[in-house]
Amino acid sequence: MKKICCVPMTSVSETPELMSQQVDELLYGDGVEVLGTEGAFSHIRTDYGYEGWVESRSLMDELHEANRVVCVPFADLLCENRNYYRSMLTLPRGARVDVGYSHEEPKYCFAVLPSKRIWYLLQSHVRPLVPEKRSAEETRESIASDALSYLGTQYRWGGRTPAGLDCSGLTFMAYRLNGLTIWRDADPDKNENLVAIPLEEAKKADLLFFDGHIALYLGDGTFVHASGSAGKVCVQELTEEWKKRIVCVMKHKEL
Repeated sequence: MKKICCVPMTSVSETPELMSQQVDELLYGDGVEVLGTEGAFSHIRTDYGYEGWVESRSLMDELHEANRVVCVPFADLLCENRNYYRSMLTLPRGARVDVGYSHEEPKYCFAVLPSKRIWYLLQSHVRPLVPEKRSAEETRESIASDALSYLGTQYRWGGRTPAGLDCSGLTFMAYRLNGLTIWRDADPDKNENLVAIPLEEAKKADLLFFDGHIALYLGDGTFVHASGSAGKVCVQELTEEWKKRIVCVMKHKEL
């Protein structure tokens, strides 16, 4: 059974109970396959292949396919095309929405919810779900820029929003925002879309795998990562000590 997430974000847990390890987060508009239910929870598989348990109330039938993705940290959905109304719903970066436009409304677009409600959303707060055709270098620049947009975000195990994310959540979202898929955790063996390369050949947006950790290379001997020890997303120098810890370096097949 196909469903989508109908709340801004919700925890994906290891087991069907509230006091369970968080393994991921669903964002608004994420598609899932419901594999079964237990009590108030649904066992789901995400559209990128990850499995876990979510509260069933956070899922609904999809009304229309999403065509835009939120590209700012948080985007307010408003009842009118004025920014002095309270937000009816606030969506995080990465949320997927079905959006319509009108020639009579140059600033706002219209977000259609699964409940059939229609709210106003600033056009500048969303961008196409599938990026327009561009060069590999342009895509690399965009991936790196999106990763850096999370700078200072707190570390949250299993998270992937501007409210908090972990190391693989950061790299996964940087790629997903650009229409590319990588595996959602720091296991290089599960990344079918990646190929190993020597460190000397690494370019901006390539991925550095450490033991149980992943970072995004920025070029010029630096990388960005969600650091559990620092407690936030930060940029660091790829020192000799860091180089010794590298398990492998990988690039996406489409780059």
